[in-house]
Amino acid sequence: MSHASALNTVFLGQEVPLGRVPKALRELWADESAGTRASLMNFAIYSEEPLSLEKNTVLLASLMREHSCRSLLILNVPGVAKPQTRAWVTAHCQLTNGKKSVCCEQLSFVIEGGTADQVRNTIFAHLDSDLPLVVWWQGELTERFDERFASVIDSLIIDSSQWCQPAKTMRQVLELRRGGVARFSLSDLAWMRSHFMRVALAAACQSAVVLVDLPKLNMLKVVHAPAHRMSALMLVAWIGTQLKCTLIAGEALQLERRDGETITIVLEEGPADCPLQELQLSGSKFSIGIKRDPSSSFVHATLDHPQAKRDDVQPADQNNDAELIGAQLSRLGGTTRYFEVIPLLQRLLDPQ
Repeated sequence: MSHASALNTVFLGQEVPLGRVPKALRELWADESAGTRASLMNFAIYSEEPLSLEKNTVLLASLMREHSCRSLLILNVPGVAKPQTRAWVTAHCQLTNGKKSVCCEQLSFVIEGGTADQVRNTIFAHLDSDLPLVVWWQGELTERFDERFASVIDSLIIDSSQWCQPAKTMRQVLELRRGGVARFSLSDLAWMRSHFMRVALAAACQSAVVLVDLPKLNMLKVVHAPAHRMSALMLVAWIGTQLKCTLIAGEALQLERRDGETITIVLEEGPADCPLQELQLSGSKFSIGIKRDPSSSFVHATLDHPQAKRDDVQPADQNNDAELIGAQLSRLGGTTRYFEVIPLLQRLLDPQ
């Protein structure tokens, strides 16, 4: 029995021979009960985790309520001696007065033993032509992600918190972009998870007297969930970059301020719910605290300074992938701030 035969695929829709996918799509929309087809982009999700099929289908159904696209769900099972590909076709529709209104199509592929060429060709052969291609590559960037594939991606979404060797993999991604062949914008879910902390900290530092003393920061602490140390490091790199700090080589995480003084970095693991849970900054004249309860959609920010006080609650971003991906699909672009912090982040990841 093949790996694909053992998978639960009942939720993927109608299975069709690979060569019959275009005809199956035409038949799908020719059905009198079908709603209006809508598509503004191609959105492909690639994974090598067999259990991802059902989870990603549920996620796509949620995303398509707000974002019209042709979705391609690809599961590749590497290491199979006899390669084969199975395909499914279905649609996700919004209901109006109990009837289908706007519908988006989902094409699903299970590839066994897929090489870079097979993965790339499966995606390219089934794109909605002339529409941008957004790819969410889940997990490690394996050898299936090659230069030829990268060259036609318009927007790449990654999650560096899932990488075993983030410093090495990040260099690989940046080299592809710098090489001139790849033109994709880049979005990292690990970076996006730190957004609410960065917004809350910026709000706490609006006072001119705080901005004067902020460069005299001497302690920076981040509490993060066990699987989200990467987001914590990105937050540290962002703060360090803003203050024009450099990394002090050694086993302990320390930054050197512009005046030569040291900032002690503390990364602490908290509960396994909210990726980033607490941020503390302190200097000789001030302290700033930003805290989020894992079950809350709000963040509590405090500022203690001789000439400025703050104690308020403000909304925080959602933690789940559907919300983060939805926000990214609305923009279809990366962020320059992310690339600004990469040099210091890489040194934090590989301090030796």
